[in-house]
Amino acid sequence: MQLTPEQHVLFNLLKVSLWPDQDEGTLSSGFEQIDWEGLITFAFRQGVLGVSLDGFSRGKKFTDQLPALPKDQQIRWELSLKFQEARNKRQRGVIKELVALFKENGIEMMLLKGIGLSENYPIPSHRECGDIDIYLFGDYEKGNQIMEALGVVVDRQGTKHHNFFFKGIPIENHITFLDLTSGKINQRLEEHLHNILAEQGFDTIRIDDTEVRIPKPDFTAVFLVRHDITHFVASGLVLRYLCDLGLFFARNASSINFSQLFKILEETSQMNLFSAFINLAQKHVGMPVNSIPALPFDENLSNRILQDTINLPKKIPPEDLAKWWIVRRKVVGAYHLFRMKWKYDLMDKGLFYHRLTSSVLNAFK
Repeated sequence: MQLTPEQHVLFNLLKVSLWPDQDEGTLSSGFEQIDWEGLITFAFRQGVLGVSLDGFSRGKKFTDQLPALPKDQQIRWELSLKFQEARNKRQRGVIKELVALFKENGIEMMLLKGIGLSENYPIPSHRECGDIDIYLFGDYEKGNQIMEALGVVVDRQGTKHHNFFFKGIPIENHITFLDLTSGKINQRLEEHLHNILAEQGFDTIRIDDTEVRIPKPDFTAVFLVRHDITHFVASGLVLRYLCDLGLFFARNASSINFSQLFKILEETSQMNLFSAFINLAQKHVGMPVNSIPALPFDENLSNRILQDTINLPKKIPPEDLAKWWIVRRKVVGAYHLFRMKWKYDLMDKGLFYHRLTSSVLNAFK
């Protein structure tokens, strides 16, 4: 598919940033008609603002082909990165506090995704992180009560996780790894994840002087693929997800049982989407082609997913959505659901009609 100059340049910046041995000629062209405002906005919406600036900074060191950034855009880009670094530092501090707090109360904590995945990046603090996902090995309710004893408000409405803010950072306290109300595939994968955790245990990373548990690569491989497929269906992929996938699988390939992974993906009808995601990570964000076993892929499906990714509709702020007439909200929601039917059908046959039924029932509540 045809890319705009901004899309072409962003993809090349990601390749140079994420893979140190990337060909130095990657950034030799594409800047002639670049709209810097459009490039930075695109990078921001795709969750790769910090990583793309790293690519530009690194590129400056080995080529004189890169033009000087307009001063106002350079300031905006660098200030955004400083804000991201500060947020990352706060998140790491919160993780340390939570580990210590729960340990004092006899609870072990494991991180899911997020900061754990950022360890695969050349500069971990430049991966954008939203909330912090934690798993308390069945003690989620005890964890909720500990938070409430500190005056923290816990939202228990979810069936997969409960939510609260700690030191201003959103936390998802997982009851289950996946949403078990979304069909039998998630239920089967949940059992598989628990089996891996029971058989293999966990790895650890260090945040300063604190040891933090993260899942083993076999666990994260299954969990990350399902997470990304679910997001692809519900709200669309962003390039950060492709960077996560490419880096995780390339960095951990020697520790992943690919025959087992491919078997479970085939049996749960996820292999076509996984193959397309990996193909996009290899083609557009620089994941080495030979870093994992070769996969067949559907070129048309890959192009359709890429088109969907780079043309994500702007999200309507909740405060604006609340002002809409209820009938308008329902009509727009139904339109969006039917427009995404092709995604639901790729993820799980029958899932679209399950989602449609739930939406209709909720409309009458």
